[in-house]
Amino acid sequence: MRRYKKTIIGSSLLLIILLMSCLYPLYGPADFNQKVLIHDENGRVIDRAPFPPSEEHWLGTTRNGEDVHWVLLYGVKFTLIAAFSVAVLRVIFGGIVGIIISLWAPFLKRYFKDFFLTMRYIPSILIAIILMIPIKFPDDVAISSIVTYQLIILVFIGFPSVTVFAADITDELLKTSFVQSSYLMGAGNFHIIKRQLLPYMRSYGILFTVQQILSTLQIIMQLSIFELFLGGANRAGIFGYDDPYGRPKLASMSYEWAGLIGQNFTEFTQMPWIVFAPLLGFFVLILIINMIKKELENNILGVQLMKTKRKRKKEKPLPAAQTHTGKFDFLHD
Repeated sequence: MRRYKKTIIGSSLLLIILLMSCLYPLYGPADFNQKVLIHDENGRVIDRAPFPPSEEHWLGTTRNGEDVHWVLLYGVKFTLIAAFSVAVLRVIFGGIVGIIISLWAPFLKRYFKDFFLTMRYIPSILIAIILMIPIKFPDDVAISSIVTYQLIILVFIGFPSVTVFAADITDELLKTSFVQSSYLMGAGNFHIIKRQLLPYMRSYGILFTVQQILSTLQIIMQLSIFELFLGGANRAGIFGYDDPYGRPKLASMSYEWAGLIGQNFTEFTQMPWIVFAPLLGFFVLILIINMIKKELENNILGVQLMKTKRKRKKEKPLPAAQTHTGKFDFLHD
């Protein structure tokens, strides 16, 4: 447990933040303590949102008068759940397909790589934008349908790299002497998966899931700059951003953190607290997850190397005639 001290601390912090956000309806104001106008004793308007940080509004308010710290507490759950869900689905589906290709259809690996070769040269964000533009201005579409479609696109973008990675790892494990020994003793592919591959793939899966969380957070952030928010956009917009054609600036419907940054990134010069708070929070999330990733890399890869060495020491050397890695040679008297 000492080797995973940072992982435990980081995971605990993320869990606490997630629980606070999920329980927001029990303690937080439904309108995010909204205050648009301030009146004097005579009822005249003397000030209007956004308001800078103060004792009443710790992190200030948005242009719509919503308290920033309440908005952040409410919206972080959508950022964390979306990133974690996409990462897990990528690893599960990509890992299964990668193992199947490596064990039962190795000839498909080359075609699979060639088919998705273009995704190595075309930025993932460009593919995501093209696929998500149709739902930027949905008509009578349920939020659940929008979110489902967005998650499918995000999973699809990372699916090829995870599949190739899983297939490469499986190929390397199949070359090890302990797996070859199992094949020589008559083990089938399902036995190899259960007894030989899963203990290794489970550890790699945890590490790669954390890596995919970081990748998902990055692409969600980039999408928000193009007003492609998780959960869709609020057509009511943001006060004070109407363009010459009368179209309001879109706002995130879910208040997730990447969306808050994307809709307010132009506020740096005028009202920096509106964008600085979610940006700092997003940076802290990435810092925690990256800390977990580095510790897992140092520990998991080191442990796997030690396990491989121990298994090799325990194995008895096989006769030279039985060390083939391809087809078997039958010996006759």
